[in-house]
Amino acid sequence: MSAIAFVLVWNWENRRRDYELSRRTEAIANTLQQELGSDLEAIRTIGDFFTASTNIDGSSFQRLVQRPLSQHLSIEAFMWVPRISDRQRYDYEANFREQGNPDFAIKEKNDRGELVLSSEQLEYFPISYIQPISKNHPILGFNLADQEIYRQGLAAAAQKQQLIITELVPWEQNVIAKVLPEEARSANDLRAFAIQPIYHSQDQNQDSENFSEPSDADLQGYIVAILRVQNLFDEKLRGSVVKNMNLYLCDVPENNPQNLAKNSDNSGVLLAFYESDRSTSKLVVPGVSCPFTENNQGRYEFLESEESQGVRHTIQVANQSWNLYLMLTEEYREIETKHWRSFATLMIGLLWTLIPVTYMVTSMSRTAQIEKLAQERTQQAEQLQQAFQQLEIEQKTSERLLLNVLPEPIAKRLKQKPEIIADSFASVTILFADIVGFTKVSTRISAPKLVELLNEIFSAFDELAIHHGLEKIKTIGDAYMVVGGLPVERPDHAAAIAEMALDMQEAIARIDIKHREAFCMRIGIHTGPVVAGVIGTNKFIYDLWGDAVNLASRMESHGIPGCIQVSEATYNLLQDKYIFEKRGSIPVKGRGEMTTYLLLTNKKHIVPAVDNSPPSFKSI
Repeated sequence: MSAIAFVLVWNWENRRRDYELSRRTEAIANTLQQELGSDLEAIRTIGDFFTASTNIDGSSFQRLVQRPLSQHLSIEAFMWVPRISDRQRYDYEANFREQGNPDFAIKEKNDRGELVLSSEQLEYFPISYIQPISKNHPILGFNLADQEIYRQGLAAAAQKQQLIITELVPWEQNVIAKVLPEEARSANDLRAFAIQPIYHSQDQNQDSENFSEPSDADLQGYIVAILRVQNLFDEKLRGSVVKNMNLYLCDVPENNPQNLAKNSDNSGVLLAFYESDRSTSKLVVPGVSCPFTENNQGRYEFLESEESQGVRHTIQVANQSWNLYLMLTEEYREIETKHWRSFATLMIGLLWTLIPVTYMVTSMSRTAQIEKLAQERTQQAEQLQQAFQQLEIEQKTSERLLLNVLPEPIAKRLKQKPEIIADSFASVTILFADIVGFTKVSTRISAPKLVELLNEIFSAFDELAIHHGLEKIKTIGDAYMVVGGLPVERPDHAAAIAEMALDMQEAIARIDIKHREAFCMRIGIHTGPVVAGVIGTNKFIYDLWGDAVNLASRMESHGIPGCIQVSEATYNLLQDKYIFEKRGSIPVKGRGEMTTYLLLTNKKHIVPAVDNSPPSFKSI
């Protein structure tokens, strides 16, 4: 019995040790995954800001990246690298010189490793802004596409149209100073680049049905972050959590054909490391081959390297998969792997030979197991209840978000039967509105103020759409689209749209007075049949298709600033209730000559004059 107890406890200790190691190393891997994910999210946020903005200067860029640089240890620098054609080059350089950079020019490296004026090329990708600027000022204007190793990274990001992480590449010695021989280059010069492509649409007035993925012509440039993952290791992996462990982060060569070619043993490239005892560690530097061989034994793969053991975890970072190796040191094995409980059990089993004592111990053990099982059941029930409550909260949140994107009847249909939704409507009225002069305003106010002003205007329009029972379809830049008569049909859709248009003019006038601006709106209205529905499998949008949508858009684009232009079809529905001014026949793109009218006011708002003079109009 004592021998059996000894074997059981021995096996239990082994399983407990493996479980503790697994939990401990998984916590370390999760910490690194979260930190790296936070770094990349900061880069994506800056990229989103550049995508939404059209005018970013050096001071705005400095304020934008100052906080991410201070909070994210692995990010050493941020760069804005625009796409400049040869025709734009000299105007671009002159503009930077006028902004306080008298020596700014697009540069390249010559054969001696010196930065000189760039030769003529079809396009350039110069470093226009970089933070921190103190030690990086000499490389302002350097054309990243001049070096093949950087050009490949830019091309890969443009091809994927998303944030990517490059392999380790030479940085400081390769750019700021003259090129050193390969054998003299320090591992401290190796960095990984995080490259986020920035796109802006070339046609801000395109029809709603012509949206597509960004093309190469829409590429404006790149947000480039210089990553030194070793900084994250040096700062985060200290203390008891990694005591008596050595950690190594390696590239996965299957995801990087260049690294696979460099390392014939398929071991990847060492990106960063942390060793608990630096005095006894081997000489390892980032950029060399990862010094491990792996055994395929499940999720936690044991390794063999000079009689060392450890586990491996895979970390997913943007387009890269990295392996984190946690190697156990001799101190860890001496402290954490002692089988003292099994030997203690053996000694106790030899001493306790009496049957009553053995029975008592067994009874107590069973009682403790029953109590523990009861406690575990209670905890599981509580956790299950909490999970149900959280699920209910998440369900309500998702329903609320869905109603913010789709009309309520469409949202209900989509939940009951997920499929393509497409309905035909014989007669609806469509309104397009565009803020005249908003583009000029965007060039003289900051990006946050611009977004705040546009949000105020469109929020006022959203309230009007709800008030009149209309369906907002979308906003495109500073343009607004709303429709009446769907998804629930209504006979007075044309009148509701007319009242919406008149109220929008009053709303923009109030905003003009508040902000001391001179905005006016160009509004176009048309009535006709459409097809409306929801397509796609994610990022749903309720949209319209048909010739009526194009005609409504033409009514707006061919309209007069400050006026509401309607088609003859809409005029025929509203002429008995509203005052119109006939504009006459105008040429309309794709339709030839069309007769249009200008909506002035509702007839019920006309107050008759008190004398015998000709009638006058007074808008209430």
